[in-house]
Amino acid sequence: MELVQSANLEDKASGRIKQIDVMRGFALLGIGLENLFSMHTTNVLFAEYSARYPHGVNHFLLLGLMVLVRGKFYPIFSFVFGASAALGLPSQGQRFFLRRLGGLFLLGALQVLFIWEGDVLIQYACMGGLLLLLRNRSPKLLLLLGAGLLLFSFVGKLWGAPGEPIPVQNVATLKSGSFLELMAFRVQEYLQSIFTWQALLFYARIFAFMLLGFAFVRSRKLPLLASPVRLRKCFLGHLGLVLVLVAVAQIAGWRGESGDGFWLKEVSLGVYFYAAVVCLASLPLLLWAMPLFQRVLSPLQVLGRLTLTHYLVQNLLFSLLFYGYGLGLFLELEPWQCVLLYGAVISVQLYFSSWLLRRYKLGPVEYSLRWIAGKKQRGAS
Repeated sequence: MELVQSANLEDKASGRIKQIDVMRGFALLGIGLENLFSMHTTNVLFAEYSARYPHGVNHFLLLGLMVLVRGKFYPIFSFVFGASAALGLPSQGQRFFLRRLGGLFLLGALQVLFIWEGDVLIQYACMGGLLLLLRNRSPKLLLLLGAGLLLFSFVGKLWGAPGEPIPVQNVATLKSGSFLELMAFRVQEYLQSIFTWQALLFYARIFAFMLLGFAFVRSRKLPLLASPVRLRKCFLGHLGLVLVLVAVAQIAGWRGESGDGFWLKEVSLGVYFYAAVVCLASLPLLLWAMPLFQRVLSPLQVLGRLTLTHYLVQNLLFSLLFYGYGLGLFLELEPWQCVLLYGAVISVQLYFSSWLLRRYKLGPVEYSLRWIAGKKQRGAS
């Protein structure tokens, strides 16, 4: 979402909040890497894929992916989405906001049809509608609701059935199927997955961070993003919480098995997840607050201004590389090759972004979304 500026955070030259763009660009980095592995391997085959590499560089790359990346960057982007909504709604108005959500829904539907069934834009559009319904609730209530949804997304695993493994014939379709076969597969997979218990828990987790971002802005905490001292306290406090919970898990011997006290494990895991996400989100902001690192991290701000364009382009490129109607590299690359490929893609996108932003204010997809939304309402509440 485009942002209305606030206290001491405004970049008057571009009319944006740099810290928000840095967070959004950082989220894109992790989301893109996770999506690459998801499209190359699929989540249900990831354990089998990981078993190929018990040692060496590939093993540690996959370990780093699981510990630091998988599942942790969508919440950052959701937080930014919620914060952007809180910043933009007072001046953009409800109608403009709803039209933007409609544009997101349309882009998501097109992506499911033509690119990838793992799209989340449709879900973001629907959650944005829920956010609109809750916009006048107090920040404290939104925080409590967000915290409750986050814990539910972990404890709820105790009540749901595990997902079914992907059939062998579907693996063959991904690897060698035609475009029409894969289109039919995508639609079927998407429709079968969006109403599962696992999907509900994912939605709860994402919407929880969306609510937290909305409440963060509504409670006038935005200047925290530009305060090195407060960012440092935030980072170190949550890092300490992460380390304590890791130690507790080791002492308790939690290794994934169920049994007495298992609900406590899931609650602890939920708190750990929240603290880990906050650490990841605050780290680039903490470094950005230091003049020495601003030049190094400036690419994140550039990526953050064209996030939607880059997200869709990445997914289109990965589908052409991995699926049967393209190069058919599904399950063929080693982890180091996937990481190297992603580095090359991001490098090209950074160069393109710098070139584009010297000439235009918006990327092509961002411009299209603005066109769909139409004019903003002046003086809207």
